[in-house]
Amino acid sequence: MTKPCDNSNTPRQQHCAGWTLSELLISLALMSVLAALALPAYQQQQRQARRGDGQAALLQLQMDQARWRSAHDSHTDTLSALGWTSDRSAQGHYQISITEATADSYTLEAAALGGQAADRDCTPLRLSWQGSATAVFSAGPDMSNDPARCWRR
Repeated sequence: MTKPCDNSNTPRQQHCAGWTLSELLISLALMSVLAALALPAYQQQQRQARRGDGQAALLQLQMDQARWRSAHDSHTDTLSALGWTSDRSAQGHYQISITEATADSYTLEAAALGGQAADRDCTPLRLSWQGSATAVFSAGPDMSNDPARCWRR
């Protein structure tokens, strides 16, 4: 940076304080590098936070299935029977479905939509109920466990 403006009446050219073009370009380059490093981490954090939307929908659906089963002979395979008017999660990041329903078990799935679909390791989120009290939380291609730890809190 140059010196502040000098008010003396010298015949030389006056130099005022300010940024030179090269200083501005270096600053812009540094900000670009920082943004390029921070953006992927920010997007991953957003995807991880949005998983809570799908998890909450599946847990709500689990409670609805328990309420339904207390009055019927088997679990239902339709969302509308449980009082759901839409197949979307509360914030709209997941499409909810019941993929299997029998008298003793059911499997619920939450498939990511929109920007959340980039969360490939954790799509779909799954909740399976087996027998009288066994819940299996899984995600991705693996039907029996959660290798990417998508259900951790």
